Amino acid sequence: MVLREAGVNRLSEQIRPSKSRGYRKVKRAEEEERTRARIVDAAEALHGSVGPAHTTISAIAERADVTRTTVYRHFPDDEALFLACSVQWLSRQTLPDPGAWSAVRDPVERLRVGLADLYRYFRDGQAMLANVQRDAEVVPEQVRSTRLAHERLWRETLLQGLPGRRRAVVRAAVAHATAFGTWSSLCLGEGLSDHAAVELMTGMVTTAAS
Repeated sequence: MVLREAGVNRLSEQIRPSKSRGYRKVKRAEEEERTRARIVDAAEALHGSVGPAHTTISAIAERADVTRTTVYRHFPDDEALFLACSVQWLSRQTLPDPGAWSAVRDPVERLRVGLADLYRYFRDGQAMLANVQRDAEVVPEQVRSTRLAHERLWRETLLQGLPGRRRAVVRAAVAHATAFGTWSSLCLGEGLSDHAAVELMTGMVTTAAS
C-alpha cells in the first residue's frame, strides 16, 4: 500500500509540471495575440487619422504601448502590417454588394441602387478611403490590385443592360460616377446629400447612354 501511494505521488509530481507548462504556453499565446491585436488597432487608427504615408513604426509602437522590436517581431515588414490593417478595417465595414445590384432588372434603377450603396460605403469610410487614395504610392500592390478589381466589378455590374455600354463615353460616365473622388467632390465639397448625388450621377450616365 505504501509503495502504491509512493508511485501515485511520483506520477502526480510528473503530471503537475507538465500541466503547468501547458498553462503557461496557452497564457503566453493569448498575450501574444492580444499584443498583435493592439498593434493592428494602432496601425488602423493611424492610417485613418494621419494616413499610411505618415504612419511610422515608432508611432504604432507608442500607440500600442509596445517597443519597435515587438512590432517587427509580429510584422517583419511594413507590407505585412498594412495587409493585416486592411483586412481588419474591411471586416468592420458594410461593403458594397454588386450581387444585390444585379438582382435589379431595370438598368437605370440598378444604377441608382448601386450608386446609393457605393455612396453609403464612401460616407461610412470616408477618412480611411481618402487617406489611402491620397497616399496610394505607399499602398502595397496586393491591396491596390484588390481595390482596383473591386472597382472594375462595380463598373461592369452597373454597365449591364445600359444602352451603348460599350461606348467610351458611357463607360467613362459610369467610371466617374463610381469614383470615391466624385462622391467626395459632390457631397463633401459641394454639400450635396448622398441621394442628390445619386440622382445627379444617374442623370449624367443615362444622358450619356441615350
